[in-house]
Amino acid sequence: MATEHNKKSISRERHSWLQQESESWKNTGLIDPDTQRQILQQYQSASGTHVQQHSWSNILLVSLGALLIGGGVILLLAHNWESFGKMTRTILSFLPLVLAQSYCWYGIQYKPKSQAVLETAGVLLFFAVGASISLISQTYHIYGDLERFLLVWLLLGLPIVYTIRSATTLMLLSGLILWLCFMEREPYWLFYGALVPYLYKLYRSNSRNLLAWACWFAIIGLLSSVVYGSAYYASPLDHWSIYISLALGCALYALGYWTFGFENKKFWGNPPVSLGLMVIGFVSLMFTWYGRTLPVDLWQLERPMTANEYTILGLFVACFIGVILFISRYAKRLSVSHWVALTSFVFVILGIIDFYFDIGEHIFVVLSNLYILVGSVILMYLGIQQTRLMILNGGLIWFSFLVLFRFFDSDIPFMAKGIIFIGVGAAFIVANIWFKKKQQSKIEEGE
Repeated sequence: MATEHNKKSISRERHSWLQQESESWKNTGLIDPDTQRQILQQYQSASGTHVQQHSWSNILLVSLGALLIGGGVILLLAHNWESFGKMTRTILSFLPLVLAQSYCWYGIQYKPKSQAVLETAGVLLFFAVGASISLISQTYHIYGDLERFLLVWLLLGLPIVYTIRSATTLMLLSGLILWLCFMEREPYWLFYGALVPYLYKLYRSNSRNLLAWACWFAIIGLLSSVVYGSAYYASPLDHWSIYISLALGCALYALGYWTFGFENKKFWGNPPVSLGLMVIGFVSLMFTWYGRTLPVDLWQLERPMTANEYTILGLFVACFIGVILFISRYAKRLSVSHWVALTSFVFVILGIIDFYFDIGEHIFVVLSNLYILVGSVILMYLGIQQTRLMILNGGLIWFSFLVLFRFFDSDIPFMAKGIIFIGVGAAFIVANIWFKKKQQSKIEEGE
C-alpha cells in the first residue's frame, strides 16, 4: 500500500481522467476493484498539495497575527507603564506569560494534532518569556546586560521546542543564538547542538516539511556563527577561516547524504547538501584569487586563542574526520557529481600541508581554477545526460562565476574577456532552450 510520502502528485484533471479510465477498465473486466483502488492510491490530486500549502499559509498567517496582537498589547501597556504601581506592573509582567502558557496547555490538551494552534502557542510563549524577563527587570531594577538577557531568554525558550513541538520556535531560537554569536563572539553556537534531538524527532516522525525548514534555519545560523567567529578582524583563526568554511561545507554535504539518503535529490528537501554545495562553490572560487593569506603559526600571534577559537578548531577536526569516514564508507555509492563536490576537500588537505611545508600560493590558484573549470563542465554534461536542470544550471552558474572572476583579473586583455562573456552567455541561453525542448519531447513521448 502506498504511503502519503510515496504518493505521486498529479494535476486535478489527470487525476479525474485516471478515475474515469480506471472505472471503465473495471467495468470491462480489465482490472478488479482491488487493483483499481491500489492504482488510485498511488496518485494524489494536486488539490491535496494545495490543501497542504493552504495549511502552511494558515500557520504563517496565524503566527503573524499572534505576533501583531502581542506587539500591540505590549505597546498599549508601555504607553501607560509609568502610571502603574509596582504591584500592577508585576501582575502585568506575568500576565502575558500566564496567558501564553494557558494557550499552550489548551493546545496540548485539546488540539494536539493542530499544527497551527501549537505553532501559534509556541511563538506566543517564546515572546511572552522575553517580555516578562524584561518587564520584571525594569520594574525591580535588576542588574544585567543584553548578553545575559538573551542568554536567559534562550535557556528558558529551549524547552518550548520540546513541549510544544514548535518548529517556528526553533527558527526563532536559531536567530537568538546567531544574535548572541554575532554580538559576543563566544561559542554560543554550541547551543545548536541542543536542537539536534528535536530535529531527529522530526526526522523519525517523517515530518519532512517541518524538518527541512527547521534545518535550513539552524544550519544557516550555525554556518554564519562559525564563519563570523573565525573570520573577523584580529581573530587568530582569520587565516584559517577559508579552510574551516570549506571543511564545514564538505561535512554538511556528507551529513546530508548520510542522514537523508542518496535518493533525496530535492534542493529544499535536503538542506545540509544544498547549503554544503553552496559553501563549496563559493569558497572554491575564493581560492582562484591571488593575495589570499596563507595559514601562519597559531601560537605566535599577539592575540591569544579563546574558548571560541578552540571550539571552532575542534569542529574543524570533527568535520575533517567526518568527511574521511563518509568517503571511506560510501565510496562505492558515490556518483561523478558527488566526487566533483567532495574533491574540493583536497584544498583543506593542501592547506594543512601548506601550514607545515609552505607549498606556495600558486598551487592553490592553478588547481582551483582547473578544478572549477573541469568540475563545472562535468556537471553541465551530467545535467544534459540525466535531463536534470538543477545540475545543468549549477554547472553553468559555477562556470559563469569563474569567468566573472577572471573578468576582473587585470592580466587578461579586454578583447578576450568580451569574447568569453558573449560566448558563455550564448551557451547558457542555447543550453537551457535545448534542454527545455528535450524535456518537453520526453513528456510528450510519455503521454
